[in-house]
Amino acid sequence: PARPLERRMTAPSMHLHQVEHRTSARFTLRVPSLTIGPGVTTVLGLNGCGKTTLLRLLATVMAPTAGEVSVGGQVLTDTNLVAVRRRLGYLPQDDSVPRRLTAFDHVDLVAVMRELGPGTRGRRAAVHRALREVQLTDLTGERCGRLSGGQRRRVALAAALVGDAELLVLDEPDAHLDHEQRQRLTDSLRARAGGATIVVATHDEQWARSVADRAIRLADGNLIAT
Repeated sequence: PARPLERRMTAPSMHLHQVEHRTSARFTLRVPSLTIGPGVTTVLGLNGCGKTTLLRLLATVMAPTAGEVSVGGQVLTDTNLVAVRRRLGYLPQDDSVPRRLTAFDHVDLVAVMRELGPGTRGRRAAVHRALREVQLTDLTGERCGRLSGGQRRRVALAAALVGDAELLVLDEPDAHLDHEQRQRLTDSLRARAGGATIVVATHDEQWARSVADRAIRLADGNLIAT
């Protein structure tokens, strides 16, 4: 059955234990132990330090080469992966929005996969709210292939935000946003912080300080500060 949008549970923590992930012969992400609880946690570091790799592991896009990732005290396995993904909103770093779909249809497809409700009317209302939140109300019926790169980025952000996910993993959500849009994003994440576990990778340390409850810093695939 569809999951009511108004139903809010205590946001689960995410934990990495003895995690290693090798992406090439020259780079391995190593996280001996890390717990990310409710609120906004920013992930900082230079290009190539492992931010995107860490977020992809947290978003269940890939499994670690070694170690365990757990959500709400449960180690991620093939049997619980789908249930976790229904609770999770993910914004990848790359431009992955299908060009043939309209902005509304892309966000609605994500809402369907997450089984949002109640019913079709409730789900579609949630999609409209998410698009309004990223200021795309006037472009809901536009095919994504006709949108600018920045507009497609906001469509992808709306897809991550739809339905008030309890887990949000956002890879550079502040990219391509002007000052007003960035402030709206800050307000949106702060409003969710009390009821969600939010992980945000960014290059902008000033913005990170304005939005975060805590910060993680990576260098050369290693945690150097938490």
